[in-house]
Amino acid sequence: MSQPEGFERRGIGRERIDPEDLERTAIEHDRDLAWGLYDAQPQHPQIPRLTQSVLAREPRFTGMIILLALHRQACGEIDEARRLLHELVGRRDRQYPGAIRKLRDLESSQSKYAESLRLGRIVLGEDPEADWMDRMEVASASAYVVDPETSWRLLDEAVEFCARTDPDRYAGALGQRATRFLITGAPPQRFLTAAEEAVRADPTEPIIATALAYAYLFDYRPYEAADILGRVLREDPTDEVAQGGMIMARAFIDPLEGTEYTLDDIRGMGMGEVAWRLLRDSLFETGMDEALLALDAVLPDDLSRSLRPALDREEARASGGDGRLLAWHDGQQPGTGHLWGTGEPFRLLTGDEVRTMDEAIEADPEAWTQWDADGEYYTQLFTDDAGGYFIEGTAGRLYRRRPDQDDVEIAPSLTDWLWDRVVAFGGGDPRPGRTTPTS
Repeated sequence: MSQPEGFERRGIGRERIDPEDLERTAIEHDRDLAWGLYDAQPQHPQIPRLTQSVLAREPRFTGMIILLALHRQACGEIDEARRLLHELVGRRDRQYPGAIRKLRDLESSQSKYAESLRLGRIVLGEDPEADWMDRMEVASASAYVVDPETSWRLLDEAVEFCARTDPDRYAGALGQRATRFLITGAPPQRFLTAAEEAVRADPTEPIIATALAYAYLFDYRPYEAADILGRVLREDPTDEVAQGGMIMARAFIDPLEGTEYTLDDIRGMGMGEVAWRLLRDSLFETGMDEALLALDAVLPDDLSRSLRPALDREEARASGGDGRLLAWHDGQQPGTGHLWGTGEPFRLLTGDEVRTMDEAIEADPEAWTQWDADGEYYTQLFTDDAGGYFIEGTAGRLYRRRPDQDDVEIAPSLTDWLWDRVVAFGGGDPRPGRTTPTS
């Protein structure tokens, strides 16, 4: 005999099924399905339909608005995601703390650090359950809005707060601090101490361990660096950042073991600075190739017209100048250096000009008393056509050299100088701690 509609068999007797329970079960099913789809595929096209269906049947499930905002953000619809979260924040219902946090995180992801900091402070001020991670979000935004030192101090305080209130997650807090130090451009000396603590607490995190190895190279502790990098590469032989670090570590160690070089000699070459910059450029894609590509996108027309065509890579490498720069453009027309907007008249040298100058220095060193081709590392890059040059010198630093004057450092590296030009011409800055906030 068929079961009468609205009833189900429970043991021997029959129970009436409450239609409201059925409806609530269906709503909760759709809610859970929507979140499951988001976890698996944040851009899944069924998420809007499910969230709107749940809200239509149960308006109190305002967590669906958060889900819809996250979906819109994942789809690149930032303004719509922001609108949804602002609307939910305005309701000040039980989802208010979560909505504020999601809005804070959205603004941070868009480099709107001032707004992210404002929202982060609201979380700390209004939510009694604000945790150490909430404090870290405020600390990270402070690096761009207040100052880096304040940010790093607040990160230290967040770790201490975690130790007191959530000791089970202390290892995670140490890892977060080290990572955020790296992202906000903390100096390697400061990062080193934080990374050592993080690796002791959790030696399985390869990025922090690898970055610690580079910090050891900066600190001229190559054997410790090689030991860490060896462990990382045993776990993942394809890790390119660790591979680069090991090559760099051997560049420290091999001269110490095979020649009369000392660690002071290597320190005098500035190899530690070079290693740390290599890490930055590897992790954050801030190397010269990326800088030149970004520069191409923002070059003013008159500057672009002043640049000569590129050399092919083989000619560029053989020129004696910087092969990467000359493979971008082989110099610049005389009298156009001011177009770089630095307030100085320096223009790019051509490969032929560098080669001719090198030959002249070698032929008559007494006529070039500031240039020691045998005992000094340098590469000529720019000239003001009046005896002044920009050169790459020790540790890859960029110097201005003029007759009868001491060299003056003008940038930590040629790559940094190029990124500074990108920013000056309106482009973005991906260097850690240097990201240009939009508000």
